[in-house]
Amino acid sequence: MCHLRLWIAAALAVGLLLAGCAPSQKDALKLSPTSLAERQLQTRVYEDIGEAEILSACVAILQDLGVTITEVETELGLIVGEKMRDAREADQIAGAFFLAMIGASKSIDTRQKIKFSLVTTPVSSTTTVPRWQVRLTVQRIVWNNQNQVSRVEPLNDVDIFMGFFDRLNKSLFLEQQS
Repeated sequence: MCHLRLWIAAALAVGLLLAGCAPSQKDALKLSPTSLAERQLQTRVYEDIGEAEILSACVAILQDLGVTITEVETELGLIVGEKMRDAREADQIAGAFFLAMIGASKSIDTRQKIKFSLVTTPVSSTTTVPRWQVRLTVQRIVWNNQNQVSRVEPLNDVDIFMGFFDRLNKSLFLEQQS
């Protein structure tokens, strides 16, 4: 009987400890103040062209950028791809070198995977002209020299999105002209 009470007390203590570590659910679905700006950066609307042409142009552009396409679901309007890149940065290497000089060690980032996801969705319109929303998101996963993930983060660099959508605009313009 004493052992049963001890087990129950231990289970309650662990449960309370875990409940205390849980993140607040109050703000779990709250959008960040920058989410609207990020969405505007990542999204463009195209009209009077078919979804198949948009997807085809997007695949070609991503491949031109060195991205390996890993998934295409035309019925869902989805393209997923990835690209491996070197992640070494001079300041990390210099810092690791100086720490090594005094006998300490520091991990440095060595490689990264850039992941691209593109989704097309129809936009309702009062006209008979088809309209498609195209949204590109880019994330990166960074590994260090101990083969541990050191960072997972979205990339919201204006140049990435401006470059991609500029190429898409040109490609779709040429498609419509032919």
